[in-house]
Amino acid sequence: MRTELVQIAVKPLRAIRSGRFWLSPVVAKLSPRHGLIMASYRHEEEGRFDEALSAWSELKGLHSSRDGAFQHTLRAARLAHKAERYSDAVRDFSVLFALNPGDERVARGLEGAALRAARKTQSAGQWLEACRMWAVYARVATKADKAKRNLRECARYVAQSADNAEKTMQAIEAWGLLKSIDPDSREAQQGLEWCHVSLARAAERNGDEAAARRHWSALLELVPGDRRALDGLDRLGATDA
Repeated sequence: MRTELVQIAVKPLRAIRSGRFWLSPVVAKLSPRHGLIMASYRHEEEGRFDEALSAWSELKGLHSSRDGAFQHTLRAARLAHKAERYSDAVRDFSVLFALNPGDERVARGLEGAALRAARKTQSAGQWLEACRMWAVYARVATKADKAKRNLRECARYVAQSADNAEKTMQAIEAWGLLKSIDPDSREAQQGLEWCHVSLARAAERNGDEAAARRHWSALLELVPGDRRALDGLDRLGATDA
């Protein structure tokens, strides 16, 4: 009986929520907030997910309770996913996951959005962004092997184009992301070492002692007692003296 009553009530409730009830125009005029809510649900029913997300986003910050803000962000993340705006979905799901790591709705939403974002950016040759998305996916996926394999491949492409300081910093980020999900990766370790040595030596040649010291110190953290790093810091110390 209870199930039957719920089924009877579903259609009228959906009509009210999406603005198809005969009094909905009056409600929208009296309450712009409820007008936006109805517009968002109506656009979603019609498959116009970008417009549904746009209307829903205008309600951001209007909730007085933490639960209300949570529910708003959750729906925004789901709409972004439906609209194939996967990076936006990952951003919103990540915020919720940081606040509620035990919420299965959030974890599975983040997993799905990150996987699609990773595949999309990887297919487009956006290697660093793909690394970021695979790293997110690895945090919530039950099996991380897929993320490790793909992130390794993307990091290699980032490193291959590291022909200036800016791109070498991007390679550091890519190798660092791989190391964060695969601490034993020798390739990530060697990549990070090469990047820091390269940037430290270039900084010394350019007279940028602060940058050189920063990269030699980073190398020393990666490889305690590394002779290259110790010698580099000694040179900088002698220069300061």
